[in-house]
Order: sequence, then C-alpha cells, then structure tokens
Amino acid sequence: MTLYETWLIVVATGLMYAYLYIFEPFVRFIDNNLNFKPFNCVLCTSFWGAVLFDLLLGIDVIYAAFSALVAEMVYRKLVN
Repeated sequence: MTLYETWLIVVATGLMYAYLYIFEPFVRFIDNNLNFKPFNCVLCTSFWGAVLFDLLLGIDVIYAAFSALVAEMVYRKLVN
C-alpha cells in the first residue's frame, strides 16, 4: 500500500466518524445505550475505531491518532 493510499484511508476514516456523529439515529443510539467514555466523544470513538480499522487493513496504528484529529476538527467545523 502506498503512502498516498494510506493517507487517503486516514482522512476518509476521520471524515466517516465526524459525519457519523451528526447522523441523528447514531447519536440517539449512543445516548440511550453506550453513554460511557470510549463512545461518548468524537475523538475517543474515532481513535479506537481507527485502531481496529487500521489493524484489519495492516496499516501502522499510529495513523489512528491522525484520523481522530481529522474527525474532531471536521466535527467541530460542522457543528459550529
């Protein structure tokens, strides 16, 4: 996998989690069922989800931190 493909996956994962927290049925599900720490903020959920996603794809796990930062920045831009 080339470096460009890796960064494309990193940014796409971050965007996916940012838009997931705007999707109302997901937010309602989180509020009702999973209202504890790894699931109640965008940064935490996107980090741990990206860790699992990166492990499945064979990408270095350090890129999960960048996915989480992308998700948090995009989410804040979308909400404000």
